[in-house]
Amino acid sequence: MPRRPRKPADLKRKAPKREPYDRVLIVCEGERTEPVYFEDLRNHYGLSTANIAVTPANGSDPVSVVRHAKKLQKDESKQGEKFDKVYCVFDRDEHTNFDAASSQLNVSNILAARSWPCFEFWLLLHFGYQRQPLHPSRGKTAAQLCQYSLKANLPAYTKGMQGIFDELLPDLDTGIQNATRAQRDAQATGEQNPSTEVHELVEYLRGLKN
Repeated sequence: MPRRPRKPADLKRKAPKREPYDRVLIVCEGERTEPVYFEDLRNHYGLSTANIAVTPANGSDPVSVVRHAKKLQKDESKQGEKFDKVYCVFDRDEHTNFDAASSQLNVSNILAARSWPCFEFWLLLHFGYQRQPLHPSRGKTAAQLCQYSLKANLPAYTKGMQGIFDELLPDLDTGIQNATRAQRDAQATGEQNPSTEVHELVEYLRGLKN
């Protein structure tokens, strides 16, 4: 049975007072981990839910993420509202339509916060730099192997873990530095595995009220 998307309270008409900074929509591939992370980030930096809307997509693949983001973007425009920025958060993982989703972003003015192979690589970078490629092995996907590496550093980690942003907050700058370094190396070598763009979204959000 298809998963029913959670309607984000952020998009309801009776929303909290909007603040004088960008209004942002973040649509996540994951139903738990990514939304929880960005909701925690929003709360930590005191960002208004009227400005920062976080929602899982209506589907669990990259094209579904982009499609859902475009729909919400269009719905807001019809009501005379708009988002200043729209981000899609999704993983390379083993998705066959990853490239198709990425190409759609360029023609829709939607920004990407992608990870190769998965969002957990962004979390893993809080513990140190690495660029060793992650490939499927012994019946495990690259994303699963990345998650195991994260658990080796953070044994309590589970998908959808509450408080993950606050748990890793002391090392956030380290994570950003390592993600930036990995991204530069990926661009220089043409090898994206592993790397992430999530740090760009994180830096943007935490600077909104400055």
